Amino acid sequence: MLDYKKVDLHLHFDGSLLIEWAWETAQKELGLSDKEAFIKSMQVDQDCHSLYDYLARFDMALKLLQSENNLYEAMKALIFELDKQGLLYAEIRFAPQQHIKQGLSQKQVVDTLCRAREDALKKCGHLHVNFILCMMILGEESLTHELNEETLYLAKEYQHKGVVAVDLAGAEGMAPMEDFRGLFSKAQELGLIYTIHAGESYGPVNIEKALSFGALRIGHGTSAIKDEKVMALLKEKRIPLEVCVTSNIHSEAIAVYEDHPIKEYMNRGIPVCICTDNMTISDTNLDKEYDVLLQKLGFSIDDLLVCNQNALKHSFASEKEKQELFELFRR
Repeated sequence: MLDYKKVDLHLHFDGSLLIEWAWETAQKELGLSDKEAFIKSMQVDQDCHSLYDYLARFDMALKLLQSENNLYEAMKALIFELDKQGLLYAEIRFAPQQHIKQGLSQKQVVDTLCRAREDALKKCGHLHVNFILCMMILGEESLTHELNEETLYLAKEYQHKGVVAVDLAGAEGMAPMEDFRGLFSKAQELGLIYTIHAGESYGPVNIEKALSFGALRIGHGTSAIKDEKVMALLKEKRIPLEVCVTSNIHSEAIAVYEDHPIKEYMNRGIPVCICTDNMTISDTNLDKEYDVLLQKLGFSIDDLLVCNQNALKHSFASEKEKQELFELFRR
């Protein structure tokens, strides 16, 4: 469906590992033998009742992504899969600090994944891929800010070399959003642009904070519908929401598909982009997301095309790359 008109702006690397690659690697490196239990550790099931339960599904993937070889091979496999799915453009995000538990530096992580991107794209068709580096909310300020600032400097170093922006991800609400204002001031000083996870497991106040920091996009933004002031700000500023419907159900940010506000956002003039979040954890892809929107939320094919045009317009690709992507999209 919609081959080469599909765009995903909110796709986490560690949440989207190819299961077969991960299983082969886990058998070899971790000595695992129970595939069913392994898959259960990486994908949501009926025991997932919150964002924190959802985030626990990253644990196994992160165990496998602590060496240069595994990072390189896993990223190449993911990019090949996106090409196979018929995507035109994707922004893959990852937190370098999540991959330094066995001796790698954040710089080694970014360098390795940029090499994987470059090598993989040589063998792809129309697919374009850029990276977003995630800072993390991990609780106490001392646990995050030093590593987060290092991530910012790496984003600057690799700007125009595969990295296009930064983000703030993790357990929203574990630390106040205000604690991260200084990091985004630093990002602005460095000439970086950014999206921010906000309003998924926490209220619309976090979306308002993220907008005050200068975010050009909002990750999820599920709770915006609860605050007319926030809705008006999103519309006025033309700030797109990176909406991940299936993921929102799995984290119980939304109770049932039919309650999701994505169509109301569109109807109210807020730009919407359809995203997967974590293809493996949520067992999804863009085609599955489109099916949900068509069958449960009153979308038409034209609505899907509008969302993907929004995504291209608000992507963090360079203007030259956007022009090329729009030409391919129109074909």
